[in-house]
Order: sequence, then C-alpha cells, then structure tokens
Amino acid sequence: MNNNSSFSEDFKFNVNYDVKKICIIAGEPSGDLLGSKLIKELKLTFPSAKFCGVGGELLKSQGLATIFPMEDLSVMGIVEVIPHLPIILKRLKQTAEFIKDQQPEIVVTIDSPDFCFRLIKKIQHLKTIKKIHLIAPSVWAYRQGRAKKIAKLYDLLLAILPFEPPYFEKYGLKTAFIGHPIIDSAPDFSKRDEIRKNFRNQIRISENDFLLCLTPGSRNSEVKKILPEMIGAVNNLYLEKSDLKIAIPLVNKTSNLVKKLSQEIKAPCFLIENTQKESLFFASDFAVAKSGTNTLELSLYRLAMIVCYKVNYLTYYLLKMLIKIKFANLINLILNREIIPELLQKKCSSKEIFLQLNKFIGDDNLQKKQIYESNLALEIMGLNSKFSASKKASNAIFEILKK
Repeated sequence: MNNNSSFSEDFKFNVNYDVKKICIIAGEPSGDLLGSKLIKELKLTFPSAKFCGVGGELLKSQGLATIFPMEDLSVMGIVEVIPHLPIILKRLKQTAEFIKDQQPEIVVTIDSPDFCFRLIKKIQHLKTIKKIHLIAPSVWAYRQGRAKKIAKLYDLLLAILPFEPPYFEKYGLKTAFIGHPIIDSAPDFSKRDEIRKNFRNQIRISENDFLLCLTPGSRNSEVKKILPEMIGAVNNLYLEKSDLKIAIPLVNKTSNLVKKLSQEIKAPCFLIENTQKESLFFASDFAVAKSGTNTLELSLYRLAMIVCYKVNYLTYYLLKMLIKIKFANLINLILNREIIPELLQKKCSSKEIFLQLNKFIGDDNLQKKQIYESNLALEIMGLNSKFSASKKASNAIFEILKK
C-alpha cells in the first residue's frame, strides 16, 4: 500500500474547524450502526456541528435529525428492489433537495451505493460541500469501471479493507484505509464469565446447556428465506441433542415475523431484545448467522459460526455472472480461504446447516481454529489498533477540509 492510502496514527487535533452542519446518509441497518460510531467522533472533531440526513434508531440516538424513515431505502437485491422503485426515487429527489436547501459543509454517505452515488451525482455541482463515502464499493469483486466514475463524485473515500485504496487512487480519489468501524465495539473479555453466567441465570438455563444463537437478518425478505431453513436444521439437531437451547436477537423491523416463525422451533427458544445482544453473544456456544456485518460482531465475541444467505433466484444468477470473488464473508475474503463455512443459495438449506452444525459442535478444535484465524483477519481490519476506525475516519475528514 502506498503512503497516500493511509495516514499517521500519531495525529492530534489542534484546531476546531468551524463546521455548522454535517449531513449523514445511511440506507440500511449496518450503515446506521457504522454512522452512529462515526458521529460520536465527528462530535469531538466538530463540536459546534449539527447533524441531519437519513438514519435509523442508532443515528437518531446520536442526535441525527432524519428526513424520512431509513427503512424506505432498506431493500436488498436486484429483482427485489423493483417494487420499491417509486418510493426510492421519491426519496432520492427529496434528499437531494434537502441538501441543496440546507447547504451542509460535509455530506457523508454510507454504503448503499445505488442510492448514494445517484444522490451525490445530483448535488455534484455544489462545490462548497465536501463529499465523503464510507465503505468502498466492491470494485475488486465486480464492475471495476465504477472506480473511475466514483472518483469524479467524491472528495474522500473511507475504505475498510487494506487492499482497496489502489483501485481508486489511480483515478485521483483520495482514499484512506481506516479499518472496519464495527471493530470499535470489541468487547471487554475481562467481564465475559460474569456476563455469561448472569445471562444464563436470567433465561434459566444451566452452564451445561448448549446455547445456539441464530441471526436470520434485519430485513423481512431475508428472514422469510433464511429463518425457516435454520429452524429445520435446529429441529433436527434437537432430536440428537436434548441440551440444545436456541436464542434469537430481535431487530425492530423483523421482530413480528421472527416471533411468528420461531413458534416452529421445537427446542426451548428465547427471543432476546437488542439491548441484551452483548450478553447473548457472550453466553452463546455457537452461531448460525446471516451473511453480513453481524458475522464480524460474532467474530469479535470469539463465537464460532456458520454463515447462510439466500436471495431471489434471478438476483442470484445475475450476481453470479458479475461477481468474480470466491467468498461472501469478509473474514474469508481477507485471508483468502474459507475460515467460516458459507452456505449460500442452494446450500442454504436445513440439511446443509444441520450437517455443518453436527461437524462443528462435535469438534472443539475446529471451533478454536476458526476463532483463532478469524482474529487474525480482525487484526488486519484494525483490531488492537492504537486508534479506532471511526477516529481515523474523522481525522481524514478533518484533513480534507483544510485543503
């Protein structure tokens, strides 16, 4: 990586740049989480700034005034987005008009490239606004030509993977590798045993019970496809493992659907509020997770897992023609080998999940190996770094304002 890809971690803020308004745009739950971490640091760097834009509950809890519900943009897939196009296009126009009216000094867009890049194109002529994007699009996986187009839209790109900056720097876009902001939330393991014991006592299971955590997704479309396959697998597992207990952390948008579908689970099942997620992860023995940011969270808690994902078949075949990478999970991508088993599309079946569960649950060494190697990937993404990813992002934003 060349010197322009990153910056010194020995920085200090000696001057408070006078920024009055920062606009943050997040279109999905993972973006809401990353944005909430970034906003904490931006408040320290720009103490007089007010925050507006589009966000969910986490960004709103940090003081972001949202224009409309973030859920209007939370649609995944190529085919799946078609029925939602009218509302998305309406929100796109509304957001662009809002930015033109408010004239913030900074606009930060987070992931959601289809929406965010179209938005920035609409406000590209507003030269007084610094335009920043968090989470580099996966041009290394497909459509490398996007890098050149993006370079014309933004002043700064914040990359979470170490190999990403060169793809954009060659077109003149300043790109900073900051690591993954989710790693800022690495838990305190000195409290693990106490938290684990208290949580298990709370839900009335013993230390000898096997607690399996299921994370079926943050969108109803994901839960409908993935949770029934998870349920089929754990019901088969329960026939062989009488000490099996199931726990599912609830997400606001999907909680009603999860509650309905989980009634089919034959093993004792606990639906856990999001406020207790940390306790659940410490108390769990293994996880079956929807592919996505939540798998990094589970890895941070040193919880071994298998990963599942399933989309509309037409979306899958369109993506398959475009994507050039072997893995979907970031841990596997960074180490370029399958550390965490990926059960995607046809393999996302109750039969395959059951087989992988049997394989891992019966082999402690296999679980320990996954946890050890996952930790290596987390360190590459910033675990144990002197400064957090969000602090590095805030510094990079500060630096471009001085130019």
